[in-house]
Amino acid sequence: MGSAPSYDPAVLSRPITQRRLDQLFGQAAGSPRYNRAIGGLYPTGSTFKPITALAALDKGIITPSTPISDSGCISIGAAAQQFCNAGKVANGTLSLPRALQVSSDVFFYTLGRDLNPLEGQPLQRWAHRLGLGEETGIDLPSEVSGLVPDRAWRAEVGDRERRCRKRRHIPLSAFPGCGISDMRPWTVGDNVNLAVGQGDLQATPLQMAVAYGAIENGGRVVRPHLGVAVEDANGREIQKIDPGTARRVPLDPGARDAIMQGLHAATSAAGGTSADVFKGWNQKAFPVYGKTGTAQRNGRGDQSWYVCFVPNPSRPIVLAVTVEDGGFGAEAAAPIARVMLAQWFNQKKTFIAGRSHTR
Repeated sequence: MGSAPSYDPAVLSRPITQRRLDQLFGQAAGSPRYNRAIGGLYPTGSTFKPITALAALDKGIITPSTPISDSGCISIGAAAQQFCNAGKVANGTLSLPRALQVSSDVFFYTLGRDLNPLEGQPLQRWAHRLGLGEETGIDLPSEVSGLVPDRAWRAEVGDRERRCRKRRHIPLSAFPGCGISDMRPWTVGDNVNLAVGQGDLQATPLQMAVAYGAIENGGRVVRPHLGVAVEDANGREIQKIDPGTARRVPLDPGARDAIMQGLHAATSAAGGTSADVFKGWNQKAFPVYGKTGTAQRNGRGDQSWYVCFVPNPSRPIVLAVTVEDGGFGAEAAAPIARVMLAQWFNQKKTFIAGRSHTR
């Protein structure tokens, strides 16, 4: 786990003045004061798409081979709101593996639309099954749970806004009011945005690593941990740390295979969103299964994401990399992941910024 910019933890191993503590960790300290891996909440962009795929496959919205036409944009809802790929690029007719390879937003917008009216909110349920919207349980303080938006949440924040306005005598028609919510009900557009990791979704890098780990290992949602035990200054054990047992989520083998095929093609086949990043990489010995993500954030630059795994029998690894204001996923996060994988597998470290401008 790493977070940059960071600080030297040794400063906390000896007496420290309040002024110095405030400089390092107070409100004015800014970004260095927390661990983004467990405390940074972000929309995930297209790294969420495998979760959408699992929900759609589970509910029979699609099969691994169902063709969907991607003309660059799709009209959603009674108002015919336009949802488009980045640059309105058309990908033609494609099935799930190809949709993951090229990161077709229109393909997954379609799935979000078709999942929305189904009972039980299956898209949200699958996100929770894979660990989003709740703490992973890692043995570190200050982990946050994040948010998987749904109908109940939308109604709850709307009620909070109304109560706040009533207390402050703010008219319901005023804007922005208390700033909690615009008080609108859940719409199909909310589900369409969630399907591509946008909207009100908030997740940590560790949550995404856990989710992708579950896809790789066939449905075992692990509880990550760092410690084995707590010892005092004399080396005496004062607390044994229980890593807990993994949850099991049933994954259909055919659904998993289709997702795995798409994630690997994204790193290794022509047109894959991170294929140029992994140019020259030894895919035979260390096959990479990965997904770029580019998440739009209000008032900020795009959030760059890359989540991947390498199921090497001797040294398996899953990585989740995100860069605040980093631009497209292929430009910043994916090249960092390649350098980290090179370190892990003792390969030549090469930073190759990708050219894919998909969201």
